[in-house]
Amino acid sequence: MKIFVLLVSALLFYCGTSSSPKIKNPIPEISGSVPPTELQNGLYAILLGKSFYPNRLTNSDKQEGESEIAFLFYLIKSEKRYILIDSGTSSRSIPEITVHNWISPEKILGSAGIKPGMIGEIILTHFHSDHSGGMGLFPNAKIYVTPEDWDSLKKTNRSVNSKLVAKERSGKIQFINSSLEVFQNFRILLTRGHTQGSIAVEWLVSPGKNFLITGDECYWVEFCKQGQGLPSEGTFSLFNNKEFLDYVSVLSSSGTKILTMHDPAVLSLGEEVFPRIYKLY
Repeated sequence: MKIFVLLVSALLFYCGTSSSPKIKNPIPEISGSVPPTELQNGLYAILLGKSFYPNRLTNSDKQEGESEIAFLFYLIKSEKRYILIDSGTSSRSIPEITVHNWISPEKILGSAGIKPGMIGEIILTHFHSDHSGGMGLFPNAKIYVTPEDWDSLKKTNRSVNSKLVAKERSGKIQFINSSLEVFQNFRILLTRGHTQGSIAVEWLVSPGKNFLITGDECYWVEFCKQGQGLPSEGTFSLFNNKEFLDYVSVLSSSGTKILTMHDPAVLSLGEEVFPRIYKLY
C-alpha cells in the first residue's frame, strides 16, 4: 500500500513539473587558496573522505568482508540560496570507524568561496553522526528533520545537547511529519526504514533530469536500482525500507538518477570542479 501511495504522490509531483585496509585512491588535500571562479547553480556531491565498511550492514550482495565506502553529502546552489543535504561530520572519527583523508565540511566548501554563514538550509536524512555531525558548523542554517530523529540526535549527543536545544528554541528547526515540498519540484520524502525518522529527497529538475537522494536506505547505487534494501541489522523497519526501495526501483526504470551517501561510484557521475566538490547537474 505504501509503494502505491508513493507512486501516486510521485505522479502528482511530476505533473507539477582503527587499522583498516589501505584506501585504493588517495584523496588530494585542499590548498589554502580560493579559486577565482564561483560555483554555478546546480547539484554537487561533496566528498569528506573514505573508509571501509562491513558488507553485511549494507545492501550488498555479499555478506562477508568489507567494501570501500565514501562519506558524502550534497549541496544545492540556486543563485544565493545554499542547501545542504546532510552536513557531513566535523570529526575524522565516528563511532567504530575512522574516515581516512578526512577534511572538514566547512573547509571543503570554503575552497569554493562558500562561507559557513552562507548555508541557509540543511536537510538531515537521519541522525547518525556521519550525516549530522557537521550541523553545528553552519550557524545560520534552518534544519529540516523528523521529530523522531531529532530526539535521537539529542539522546546520542549529550555533550552538545544544550546547543541542540538552543537551536530548537531559536526557531530554526522545521520538523517533518509528512512529505514536504521545500521549493517547486523539490521535496522531502518520509522513508522511516533505516532509522525511525529517516528521509530521502527527490528533485525533478526538468523533464528527463530527475534525482533521488536516498540517505542510508541503501548504499550501492546499482543494487538500489534493483530494489535491494538493507539487512535487518541495518534498519529500523525492514518493511518500510523494502517499500521505499521498490519505489526507488520504479523511479530508476523511468530515468531518475539514484544517489546515495556512501557509494564512491556517485563521483563518477560528475566532474570535480573544486577539490572534493563534484558537479552532478
